[in-house]
Amino acid sequence: MLAQEDLQKKICDFLGILQYSVEYRGAIGLLDQNLILQSFIAQFLNIIYGYDLINLDRDGHKYPAIDLGDFYRKVAFQVTATKTPRKIEETIEIFIRHKEYENFNNLKFLILGRKQNKYSQVFNTYNLFDFNPQRDILDIKDIVRQLSSLKLEKLLRLSHLIDSELSGTVIFKTTYQILHDSHHQDSLPREEVKPDNVVRTVRWVDVPLYSDPGCQQRRPDMTGVILDNRQHPENVFAGYTIHPISPNLFKEGAQVIIVYSRNSVCDESWYRNPETNEITYAWTEHSEVIGRMVEVA
Repeated sequence: MLAQEDLQKKICDFLGILQYSVEYRGAIGLLDQNLILQSFIAQFLNIIYGYDLINLDRDGHKYPAIDLGDFYRKVAFQVTATKTPRKIEETIEIFIRHKEYENFNNLKFLILGRKQNKYSQVFNTYNLFDFNPQRDILDIKDIVRQLSSLKLEKLLRLSHLIDSELSGTVIFKTTYQILHDSHHQDSLPREEVKPDNVVRTVRWVDVPLYSDPGCQQRRPDMTGVILDNRQHPENVFAGYTIHPISPNLFKEGAQVIIVYSRNSVCDESWYRNPETNEITYAWTEHSEVIGRMVEVA
């Protein structure tokens, strides 16, 4: 527990320094640091929340309303030092104008400083995407609050990220270093290596997962997806497999390729067989599958 507490203090202290650096530099118009931070913040959020965000400035396309995106979970972030309702409103307007809701169905903000105590203004999304200002506007203090609930493994990853990416502090690191460090590749999703003739088809979605063998404690953040695996061209059935997944990523009948998240892990789990209702052991530990659907000719 002492090691865990020491790591929490180290990360908390770093975030405090970061917050004040952004706040006071912004007061004299020095905003370039916010751009440099984006790749680092993407990795930081990935470890804490289990996302697979990337810096959209590195994607080769223009995303005028947003800075980070998880194309698997369809979550987008704008990273900004401006906390005003007008800034939120302008971003939403640009997000809609450029139809970013076709790529992302949840918009979030990370305020690099202190957000307002309350956002009472109504932000009109025209029901095109999911946005709740009380939930989706975060600041540094919100991130700090997450530290007490993180496992030692995630705290160690955050500590290593701070040490390896920042060489002491991001304030003095060059833009080129931040955008080109190879360590970032270690956190990117990993596609399975499998024979080309294996076809995986979604058989069941939204299978409840449980943290206990009696299936009483349902996991709130993940469900199971059961895949039908077949060898082709003979279409020989090779069995069913179950994997943890965020809700609403796959549709029944879709063909998929498994892609594993490096940032989100589901602990030991059980489920009820959809056909027999029998309680079945799922896994000891399993990386979340974020996958990708295959276009069928």
